[in-house]
Amino acid sequence: MFKFTRKNKRELAVICTFLFIVTFIFIWIIQNIGLPIETKVENGHIKVIDVSKYNHKVNWKKVKDSQINHAVLKIGSGAGKKKKGTEDPMFISNYRNAKISSIHCGVYYYSYAKDAKAAVKEAKHCISLLKKHDIDPEDLKLPVVFDIEEEEVMKTGKKNVTALTRAFCEEIKRAGYVPMVYSNAYFLKHYFDYEGIKAYKLWVAHYTKEEEPDIPFQYHMWQFTDQASVPGANTESGHCDLNYYLTDKEGNLL
Repeated sequence: MFKFTRKNKRELAVICTFLFIVTFIFIWIIQNIGLPIETKVENGHIKVIDVSKYNHKVNWKKVKDSQINHAVLKIGSGAGKKKKGTEDPMFISNYRNAKISSIHCGVYYYSYAKDAKAAVKEAKHCISLLKKHDIDPEDLKLPVVFDIEEEEVMKTGKKNVTALTRAFCEEIKRAGYVPMVYSNAYFLKHYFDYEGIKAYKLWVAHYTKEEEPDIPFQYHMWQFTDQASVPGANTESGHCDLNYYLTDKEGNLL
């Protein structure tokens, strides 16, 4: 009959302690982070949330429980009236926690630029924030977005708006990242020369009950509501932005 020696007992205690720690960590991961999920493709698109400081601390486990594993995070803003270029205070927390939770990320940068020179300065600031946090092009599964929606900027005219948009996007492209342009459907139709921006991916905001946004040219992502409810990502108002990113027949992002 086998008898435990003092050495055997110590070894067994070590093994049991190790197994207990591993089990505890696994349970914690399941409860707080969750396992990676398969991207859910429906009717030629996937769902994507976009978040900023206004969403506060996002619970990415709850977001995944809603079958969403793609997000665009606000990285910062440009310089405007009495404003300096800033980093979104929740960006790095959102980015790190999203990556740990196997969320595929992109970033967006809110612009106040009124000419090409200012847009290049904003692009360099955006790139500096990415580099500051060691985020290389291959770390992002979604684009680096130029968020241009200030009415004062639109008033500078179609030619200038198109030129400054190109200036930002080309700077992002030279740094190795994939640029994308975001604005609402009305602005995109009336204040941009599509021929001048068609080389970049396009993200359009249009809150409508129709099955697609009212825009006469190719888009890649559609922000169809700012009144969605996604547990873990809602603002104090109880809502958040929700988007459709288009896919091809194989389910790959366009």
